[in-house]
Amino acid sequence: MKNKIVLLPFFAVLVFILSLGAVSAIDISVDNYYPAPVEAGEYLNVWLKITNPGADRPEYEAKNAVVKLKPSFPFSLDPGEPEEIVISSIKGGSFVIKKFKIRVDGGAAEGENKLAFQYADFKDAPWKEKSIPITVIESQTTFDVVLQELNEEGVFIAIANIGKNPANAVTVRIPEQEHFRTQTVSASIVGNLASGDYTLVGFSILPKTDNAQVGASETTTQEEGQQRRQQTLSGEPENLLVQIDYTDPLGSRRTIAKEIPLNPSSLTLMSAGTSGTGTTFARTGTAQNSTLSTLLSNTWFWVSIALIVLMIGSKVYRRIKKRKD
Repeated sequence: MKNKIVLLPFFAVLVFILSLGAVSAIDISVDNYYPAPVEAGEYLNVWLKITNPGADRPEYEAKNAVVKLKPSFPFSLDPGEPEEIVISSIKGGSFVIKKFKIRVDGGAAEGENKLAFQYADFKDAPWKEKSIPITVIESQTTFDVVLQELNEEGVFIAIANIGKNPANAVTVRIPEQEHFRTQTVSASIVGNLASGDYTLVGFSILPKTDNAQVGASETTTQEEGQQRRQQTLSGEPENLLVQIDYTDPLGSRRTIAKEIPLNPSSLTLMSAGTSGTGTTFARTGTAQNSTLSTLLSNTWFWVSIALIVLMIGSKVYRRIKKRKD
């Protein structure tokens, strides 16, 4: 009887130890991620698979397992996203899928970047870690926009693709804005701009005054209107907003907004010296086309052509006259 009493505590301790050993260790893997490859500056959706490889018995059930993203450049979570995900129960031999929405920094290096996750079998358990390679690419480009020319035909803007990627189906727009308006047409289709290419686009742009704004008399007092007119003619430059739409090499449509300083008073004087037909002009093209356009607009070029035509005509006339004699 004494032997039985002594053995009972021993068996109780043994059962307790075995029950602790039956706690299953979870494992994680990436079930899928999209897009692949991912672009720098965009979001990456990752579906994480959390598996309980233990036997399908109650003692192997994993309770309160924890997984989280390990923030490291260039991957991070947006503010408000849960830093840790707790799974209340994973039965032995089963798994659950959890989705993470991860931001990829715009300065991420192209190529493989390590995305790391940490996980624990239960709360307060030691953290384990796994990482996977994520391929990051850069498909966006950037533009330099400057005021190239201002004449009676309109405002001509030079746009250069200074990024390393091509821009396809480029469209340049002058959107609705506070200080300027376009006459009739507000957009120009440029086409494709390879890296290093530039183009000229022209618009007939006028300063916005109270007379040019629909319904302005209803919302603007005479004093405010007079103040705006004085600012328009004062020679103080305002920012002209230029919008560039293009398609990147991955087929995504993108928009870039640029601002260039423009003096409204120069536009007022320019419009006063024209016929005021309201036509919007455009001169577009690549660097080669711009050179041709410059050549064709040269006065001496046409004078030279006229002299050549006169010389040829004179020679032909003399030959015909000799034959008649």
